[in-house]
Amino acid sequence: MSTRDFAQVGAEQAPSFRFEHWAAVRWCALAIYFVALVLWSAQYGIPVQRELVIAWTCGALVVGSIGRHPRQILQLALDWSPIVAVLFAYDLTRGAADSFGIGVHLHPMIDLDRFLFFGETPTEWLQDQLYEPNVVHWYDVAFTLVYTSYFIVPFAVAGVLWARDRLAFLRFSKHLVTLALAGLATYILFPAAPPWMAGEMGLLGEVHRTTAKGWEVLGVGTASLFSKGQGIGNLVAAVPSLHSAFCALVALFLWPRLRPSLRPLLLLYPLAMGVTLMATGEHYFFDVVLGWLYAAAVMVAWAWWEARPSRRRQAGQP
Repeated sequence: MSTRDFAQVGAEQAPSFRFEHWAAVRWCALAIYFVALVLWSAQYGIPVQRELVIAWTCGALVVGSIGRHPRQILQLALDWSPIVAVLFAYDLTRGAADSFGIGVHLHPMIDLDRFLFFGETPTEWLQDQLYEPNVVHWYDVAFTLVYTSYFIVPFAVAGVLWARDRLAFLRFSKHLVTLALAGLATYILFPAAPPWMAGEMGLLGEVHRTTAKGWEVLGVGTASLFSKGQGIGNLVAAVPSLHSAFCALVALFLWPRLRPSLRPLLLLYPLAMGVTLMATGEHYFFDVVLGWLYAAAVMVAWAWWEARPSRRRQAGQP
């Protein structure tokens, strides 16, 4: 073999060697990264603030981009910026209804739930059956975990989609941002008190906010982070329930991507979240169902919008 042939063979083999090399480096770096996440969570608590979740998710994606073109990091920042911007806008508009002089709605949700459930709201009935002061049951832990998953699952799904299929991520992020904006607009125009607040005002029977109760058993420092986040949030952002809306959006978006045998499992997530929200005093049945309808409306609206080019081609339009 001539020197020229040897050089040509080496040039052909070099990219393969470099790819395998960087792949191994990325896997090792990701392993170290997730160990750091576990240690951080053990010290400071599981990250439940959306900003922290996004930061850790994007950090994993940056680590997964080691050895690739720097343009990929820039693309990551550009792709995630709409989600970050919407969350920033949400924080800025907390309590905006007060500046517009819009009063907090108290009765419509109660009246509808009582009409549908023979005079008693599901929240009151569930807490009569399940709530026990100073006792943490297994279902209290389950409720806490399901409720907390809302802060993690949508962004974790977005991270996996970005790593595996960027076009799917862009579609999902548009759905997510649209849903968040629709919820934000409703919160401003229709501030509503959740059941635990109505209970404190004497409008319901004894209703307690118990979403953090499971942390008494789980611990790991998350309880303080969780309580702090609940304390600074918009307390009258109850209609619709974005918890139920985001869970439904995840299930609807992933539905065609899973095998038919696994699809029913997706339905368990929004259903579990709905029961959790009512049992812990966070939302009425009305809020939960409205959240599902918001998610379905966003899916239908984007499906219609994305189908426009094919409709134009079928109609022979340029």
